[in-house]
Amino acid sequence: MLDSALSSHEQWVYLHRYIDNDKVVDDSVFVKKGQKEFFLYAYSPEEDWFNILFSEKGPIEWRLLLTPNSYIKAPLAESDGVQVLKKVNGSYPTNEYQEYTHQAFLLNQTKRELYAQLAIPHLPDDDSTMLVEEIKRIDCSLDSLKMDLLCHSKSPTNTIAALRYFKGKVSKDSLKALCDIALIRFPKNKEIAYIKQPVRRSFLPESEESKRINKHLNSIIEKRIKEELEISSIQNKKSDGNQVDISDLVLYSDKGTEVKLSEMTGKYILIDFWASWCIPCLEGIPYLRQAKQKYGDSLTICLISLDKKHVNWKQEIVDKHLDVFVNLTAVDEQGKLLPQVERLGITAIPYNVLLDANRKVIAVNLHQKDLLYRLDKLLF
Repeated sequence: MLDSALSSHEQWVYLHRYIDNDKVVDDSVFVKKGQKEFFLYAYSPEEDWFNILFSEKGPIEWRLLLTPNSYIKAPLAESDGVQVLKKVNGSYPTNEYQEYTHQAFLLNQTKRELYAQLAIPHLPDDDSTMLVEEIKRIDCSLDSLKMDLLCHSKSPTNTIAALRYFKGKVSKDSLKALCDIALIRFPKNKEIAYIKQPVRRSFLPESEESKRINKHLNSIIEKRIKEELEISSIQNKKSDGNQVDISDLVLYSDKGTEVKLSEMTGKYILIDFWASWCIPCLEGIPYLRQAKQKYGDSLTICLISLDKKHVNWKQEIVDKHLDVFVNLTAVDEQGKLLPQVERLGITAIPYNVLLDANRKVIAVNLHQKDLLYRLDKLLF
């Protein structure tokens, strides 16, 4: 069932996957404007990963781990995003994978926060030791998650993923013992047997039909990614630290209020451009949090989002607890980059500028540990 935003577009929807070395489209359907439901069909003699691609609006990648004779029914909304992994009725393996992925994400998120704390300059030895021990405990929790999958999952695919996780972490004898545990549930599974006792395998080269399908689907994916994630092309010369004139920006906050960067207070002001889809940006947030926590009112941190969709930006503020920062958007309601931001000539994110109290540029593009060490020199 499609929501009103997705059903307002006419588009093709493809159900595709890899079989050995070949890309295959199992089914496709043309969805008319206003159509809320559609059906896709596929045949597979065993559990396998499938992907669903929408040509105009909706998921670019919706991953489903399906078993033979399964029937899936799932609602889909624009808010689900372009890369979808969600629980659905009728697919135990997909739901299991989603649950374990979510738990691992939360543990890794905590782990990144701890690494950010560990990067604080002049950290006392006792604190450092405590953080290292906590990181080790999280690693043990991640191992436990995978071990639970390996020992109890009813899905051979999820079990195999757990075995591959341990492949580089345990000895060969231990890996064989883990494979024996998995083979009790899946005695005829060739992939588990291969992990236990690797043998040389050969695959036929990719067929011409597969190449044609890949070319067609990749052209759709590239177009969709460009539309969803690309910021307006920048014609101006790339800015450097002496050319950035950033304090004149006037932008809107997540609360809908107008904010002038020239009126921000603080001994130092960090202006950080980011987006919810930018992985390096998200990896840097724990370090920004540590900087704000350590330097308090002496440091004002302003996050300027380049998300085309305000709903994604605002949801990330809630999910990542970013309300300790000043949150502004560089994009209008139609998803267009504001001209005043475009004139800065930013060509890639994450991108940040550190200003002093007189709005003089101190540094450009300081991230993670480098940022913490530079702030330590300035503020202590």
